[in-house]
Amino acid sequence: MLKLSDFRSCTRFATKTVRRDTCLKEVKMEFSSCSKVGMDYPLSEEIMNYLELSPNTTHEPCKHIKIIEQPRQRGFRFRYGCEGPTHGGVQGASSEKNKKTFPAVEICNYTGPARVVVQCVTVDDPPLLHVHSLVGKQCENGMCVVGVSGPDMTVSFPNLGILHVPRRSVVDILEERLVQGWRREHCKELQHRDPTDRERDRLHRAAQQCARALDLTVVRLMFTVYLPDNNGNFVQALQPAVSSPIYDSKAPNASSLKIVRMDRTSGSAAGGEEVFLLCDKVQKDDIQVRFYQENDDGTCWEAFGKFGPTDVHRQYAIVFKTPRYFDPYITQPTSVFVHLRRRSDGETSEAKPFIYFPQKTGKERSHRKRKNPDTAEHDRSRVSNGHLQGLRSHKRNQQYSLAHGAKQQATTAASLTSPTHPR
Repeated sequence: MLKLSDFRSCTRFATKTVRRDTCLKEVKMEFSSCSKVGMDYPLSEEIMNYLELSPNTTHEPCKHIKIIEQPRQRGFRFRYGCEGPTHGGVQGASSEKNKKTFPAVEICNYTGPARVVVQCVTVDDPPLLHVHSLVGKQCENGMCVVGVSGPDMTVSFPNLGILHVPRRSVVDILEERLVQGWRREHCKELQHRDPTDRERDRLHRAAQQCARALDLTVVRLMFTVYLPDNNGNFVQALQPAVSSPIYDSKAPNASSLKIVRMDRTSGSAAGGEEVFLLCDKVQKDDIQVRFYQENDDGTCWEAFGKFGPTDVHRQYAIVFKTPRYFDPYITQPTSVFVHLRRRSDGETSEAKPFIYFPQKTGKERSHRKRKNPDTAEHDRSRVSNGHLQGLRSHKRNQQYSLAHGAKQQATTAASLTSPTHPR
């Protein structure tokens, strides 16, 4: 039997659901009346960022978008508008030299017409629209729109370029977006009005504050899927999917880390030995040389090479001293790894092997300094033989000089006694 309390709870839940649907409808109507693009797929940024999607109350599989190929995080340079058309698009994370891939998404649990909108967003949580925009084929107004239909609900984006906005233009772009959002918020009954001077000044200060906190060297891609309604308008938005960060290769802290060569790959377990390391471009205040050892449970030991900012030569070489191994009294050679690590974002290079050898005791060092008797006798015999050979050579030279002098004297005497010689 249904109790009165159960009836009241059901009524309260139904009332909240009705109010929720009513608010969503009012928000959609408000944005559709203020936005110039209406309720078609290229919705305004505010709708995509702040419109709350209604929960799935049915037992059907939830429709969603999944990123099946992430963009490559490094190695792509953002282009300025003066550079002309894009010079190649963002490649996929698994792209290789002879087999290129590109960012791709898949619409799950749905088959039919749909449109995918791609935009640049920040790395903040939650993400906000970035001032940078997308350029290339099928890109317009800073966003990329691709239609999909049929049994294969995957979409690839091979021509996505990122247009870099100069720092001097960031405040103007943010202020214009804030003004547009203010107009949509204050429009009533299709009566548009501009903000007052005081409101403009407040929006300008807000834009300046946002510009100072905005990172222009990194973006993320936000993929949003729009499904058609009964009238064929693409207004039903699924939950967006946000990609991994994409760093501008021109930024000082965005280059890939790589150890090119080390003058030594082994050393004493006591540490303190000097190593010359050649690498790709690094920042002297944002780089570490990390030694570590791993076992089945993960990292069991780590230490860092000792060097200062003056030991980084023109961003391409590092002179450091090896750290001490955690057990300096090892009796067998021990293999560890060494790589470069960036302090700011934790990015690491490919690891190189390094071998720690047992440190030599005082007796071993003194023993190496003392000459081996056999070796010393061999050295003395070698010196004696060399000296003897030198004496023999010197004697032969003297004999040759005497013989050559006597021959010259005989020749001279013969020429003087000759009858044809002028007197």
